[in-house]
Amino acid sequence: MTDFLQLTVAGLSQGSVYALLAVGLIATYTVRHVVNIAQGDYATLAGLGSISLVTAGLPLPVAILIALVSVTLASVLIERLVISRVKNLTTLVSIILTLGVSTLLQAIMLLIWGAEGKRLPAFPGSDLNLGGVSIRSQELWMLGALVVVGGGVLLFYEKTRWGKALRASAEQPVAARIVGISPAVASVIAFAIAGFVGAAAGVVSSPIYLSIWSGGLLLGLKGFVAAVLGGLVSFRAAIVGALLLGIIESYVAGYVASGWKDAVAFFILIIVLIIRPAGLVLRPNAVRV
Repeated sequence: MTDFLQLTVAGLSQGSVYALLAVGLIATYTVRHVVNIAQGDYATLAGLGSISLVTAGLPLPVAILIALVSVTLASVLIERLVISRVKNLTTLVSIILTLGVSTLLQAIMLLIWGAEGKRLPAFPGSDLNLGGVSIRSQELWMLGALVVVGGGVLLFYEKTRWGKALRASAEQPVAARIVGISPAVASVIAFAIAGFVGAAAGVVSSPIYLSIWSGGLLLGLKGFVAAVLGGLVSFRAAIVGALLLGIIESYVAGYVASGWKDAVAFFILIIVLIIRPAGLVLRPNAVRV
């Protein structure tokens, strides 16, 4: 039972990273119908950037803040230079475009930081031991980041006028323009949110999971699987799906073989697309025209 609970804790912490990436993917998809394959590279970029800043002598909180802001601005820049330049942007075209952006970002990271993985120093805090189950302080930081950052984005989109305006600009762009909502501004805000949550996932997970130039694509794909579990529209369902994905991966690695861990996400994706393409969303979204 202790091993089971230990694997569950590890799975929840890993799933929280997938959940943040899924939140970023849904943020851009609900506003611009863009599937951003580079979402995972935001995490890697933030992790490596903050590591370099700490190595240069900056305090950890300052380094993390600079990394968060820099990656957020980089995401906005990608939207302005790449996404916004394409007319009649379809989901398929967005996948191809952002896959190219992902490849470019990985090449830049390889040139700057090299091929070896790097680790950010652990955040302050004490480990817990509950009934023989060890919970590392960094795992609590990862879960806390999901609650604060992921929950903040969820509340922004569902409870604020700005968040509702972003979703309205995607569902009815013409009507949105009539009432003064700019689709271009909405797209910029959505990509800023995606960049920020991706960067947050990268910095909180770096002390446990190495930041390496090639790790972003796999992270992004797992975040995409979680987003698909949410039907690419539901933040709550995507977060639940991401946590379940992390737990299942942990069980497979612990009880079967670690080599099967990365295959779990794509097996789940295939099953969901065949059986329930709408994901874990229980009811279809009603659209008022």
